[in-house]
Amino acid sequence: MIPTDVLIIGAGISGLLCATELHKAGMSVRVLDKGRGLGGRMATRRMAGGRLDHGAQYFTVRDARVQTYVDTWLKAGVLKEWFRHLPEDTNPKGYPRYCGLQGMTDVPKFLAKNLEIANSQEVTELARDTDLWLACTATGDAFVARQLVITAPLPQALNLLDMTGLRYANGHTDALREVRYERGLATLAILDASSGLPAPGGMKIDQAPLTWIGDNQQKGISPDVSAITIHADAAFADTHWDSPDKLRGGLMLEAAAPYLKAEVKEFKCHRWGFTTPINPWPDPYFHNPGLKLTLAGDSFGGARVEGAALSGIEAAGRILEGA
Repeated sequence: MIPTDVLIIGAGISGLLCATELHKAGMSVRVLDKGRGLGGRMATRRMAGGRLDHGAQYFTVRDARVQTYVDTWLKAGVLKEWFRHLPEDTNPKGYPRYCGLQGMTDVPKFLAKNLEIANSQEVTELARDTDLWLACTATGDAFVARQLVITAPLPQALNLLDMTGLRYANGHTDALREVRYERGLATLAILDASSGLPAPGGMKIDQAPLTWIGDNQQKGISPDVSAITIHADAAFADTHWDSPDKLRGGLMLEAAAPYLKAEVKEFKCHRWGFTTPINPWPDPYFHNPGLKLTLAGDSFGGARVEGAALSGIEAAGRILEGA
């Protein structure tokens, strides 16, 4: 079995950009993800002929390194500017909010074209032997690499590392374990007519139990079907985590009804076990040079898509420094 230079566990935006930076520098990289798709919470779903973003709804950019990528994605036609301000924004000029041309998964799929990625590969065993990392998956496959990067949410990453028996945290074990996430709940609904939401089709809600209503038709990713995405706050998600869809989705739709001018034809719910990191790690990554181990992702970059992206970029830079 020929080892790759770097094995990355997690194909969200952080893992994909870390892999891209390392690949551009000439390193051999393989990315594993337990899901069937790519992108983590940059997720798009088909439903009843419609297309709905059910995780991250858009992202903003302030860092020049991420802007360079955004310019490439815009030129390639996988990204567009959705809007610059919402009706409730205090700054009338606003700033660009970007989304995928056909959904938020467009960007991860574009990045994946030049990478070696294995989907549906849930890591069940992790070990380090001499100078190599070994990851075994539920499918019976094994992957070997000289360096390991984990971009999964930190609680999941630590569970994997704990099985190695290694002292991996450089004295920071307790602090790493303190990083916590909110859980999230989305309801995806197909309507019998246009939603009636004001342009641009996105609305932040500051009244429990909702935080957001997004019109995927106005957004341009579901042109033929009126489809909305509703996000609940963390308290509602915790209370109704195990409730049936009929109850939790029904309550969310009831709360959204005053904002809508159409009837619901059908709906589904989606649970997000890790959404907003409550207390992200203060640095953009965690690196153990002796073990050639790096942890990155939104546990380090924060809840914004750009934060997770920067975590992956900076983690790659640290790995290249020691190469």
